[in-house]
Amino acid sequence: MKNSETLPLITRKAPVKYYHNDNVSRFERRRREKSKKEYYSRLDHLNELYEEDDKLMEGVTQPEENEKSTDRILANLSIALNLTLLFTNLLASILSGSLSIVSTFVDSLMDVTSGLIIGICLKLIKNTNMFNYPRGRARLELVGVIICSILMGIANTLLVVESIRSILSGNINPEMDIPTLSIMLGAAAVKIILCLVCYRRGSSSSIVLAMDMRNDIATTIVAIVCATIGDRYWPYADPLGAILVCGVIATSWYGHALEHVPHLVGKRAEGESLSRILKIVIEHDPRIKYVDHVMVYHTALEALAEVHIVLDENLPLRVTHDIAQGLEQKLMRLNFVERCFVHCDYECDGDK
Repeated sequence: MKNSETLPLITRKAPVKYYHNDNVSRFERRRREKSKKEYYSRLDHLNELYEEDDKLMEGVTQPEENEKSTDRILANLSIALNLTLLFTNLLASILSGSLSIVSTFVDSLMDVTSGLIIGICLKLIKNTNMFNYPRGRARLELVGVIICSILMGIANTLLVVESIRSILSGNINPEMDIPTLSIMLGAAAVKIILCLVCYRRGSSSSIVLAMDMRNDIATTIVAIVCATIGDRYWPYADPLGAILVCGVIATSWYGHALEHVPHLVGKRAEGESLSRILKIVIEHDPRIKYVDHVMVYHTALEALAEVHIVLDENLPLRVTHDIAQGLEQKLMRLNFVERCFVHCDYECDGDK
């Protein structure tokens, strides 16, 4: 009798929410579909990276020189445009006295300053004295990025403080006349055109330029709208617009700095970077018996890779040297790898 009573309890299936779609809500199904699409999107991206790495290992040439020259032309046009906008925004700020317009001038000034700092860092890296810096000064680029992020954040924070002070004191006198409006709209129109050209170009560097210009266009439009409302309808809209624009920019740049600081202290590289390195190691030579462990971590924008492989203990030193050196040379071709160290062992010991 006891067995007949307990039998249904044993044979009855436990309700598992994840596998029984009949009991899953519509919201949960949509969430799962979204997660599945994201998974397959990452998988497709990783397969594309695998194909690019295979071509790289086979010695297939990288993007043609004329394509790179096009990106350089767009970058130079962006620099020239930023210099022009620096003076036009300064003129508009003087004519209007608007804090919202001043915020666009501060943004342009810091864009030019950050470009100058990064340019100096890259020049110092290129002209490194290898006797004093045996491994080069590649980390200067990351230091320059962090410095620029902090400067941008501080400059916009100061303008937020000034806007709050003007609200408390009531000293608000924006003047958005036709010349100022024409200057700002003309600058925005030029940026929109160049932004569309960069998006149409579609290369990685041109997309970065387009995203930067898109943010500048958005802040310029917000500044124009708030300054116009402040001049004609409600004066407090002008400093509030400046607080909005500068607050968004400052938050973005502070986040940019916090994102890069861990790279200076040995943060682990992304999972796809580790996967790409593992694939190359596994396919490098059939005499590699095991992969003991792999560490990929940052001390700069690029990563350091430490690979420990297991070979037959009876292999000659010349053979093990050639296997390890060939693997190092392959991994050093990857654009995210700064240095690579391959250690050979005769057993899996976890590097204890």
